[in-house]
Amino acid sequence: MPVTDYVKPEGLYRPRGFVHVAVATGAKAVEIGGQISVDVNDQLQHPGDYAGQTELALRNVVRAAEGAGARVSDIAKLRIYIVDYRPEINDEVFGGFGAAVAATGLRVPAMLVLGISALAFEGALVEIDATAYC
Repeated sequence: MPVTDYVKPEGLYRPRGFVHVAVATGAKAVEIGGQISVDVNDQLQHPGDYAGQTELALRNVVRAAEGAGARVSDIAKLRIYIVDYRPEINDEVFGGFGAAVAATGLRVPAMLVLGISALAFEGALVEIDATAYC
């Protein structure tokens, strides 16, 4: 079964671009490993471009979920890791995020966004992993 409800608990701050709580029921949990902006030929796409890398990484998350039998509506949690994060790149990162959301129909779930110093794949600026329930 998919994510069944998104909850806005009273007394918490207004989320900006995510929800505080996603409630899911069902028997199958799908853990999607970190996805980056790499195409099917193992080539990094959008070097130096936070927006482009975010968009492709999120599209890859959706492809991975679908490959495991989950639907986009089953995605309950995203964790986004951003190299050299600083507030002034928010518009770029979340512009790419918004483009992928529009293209895939993802309803923005609970999220964690972390700034980190580096990723294992050289040149990657954004990595996204996820949990889905179906």
